[in-house]
Amino acid sequence: MIWGIFFIFIFLLWISIRTFSYGKWTWDKKNWLGAIMVFVIAALILILPMLSFYWAER
Repeated sequence: MIWGIFFIFIFLLWISIRTFSYGKWTWDKKNWLGAIMVFVIAALILILPMLSFYWAER
């Protein structure tokens, strides 16, 4: 079980990093509101599944 969670975490981290890099590109293009929303989405991509794993284990 722990290896499955580890690989899912790595996959979600990779997706979050890719999304974060798009947010930086958007920030550089002076679209600040869009960049902030992309940063929020990148954080949620990583946080929400980890919280669901945490609450499922309880």
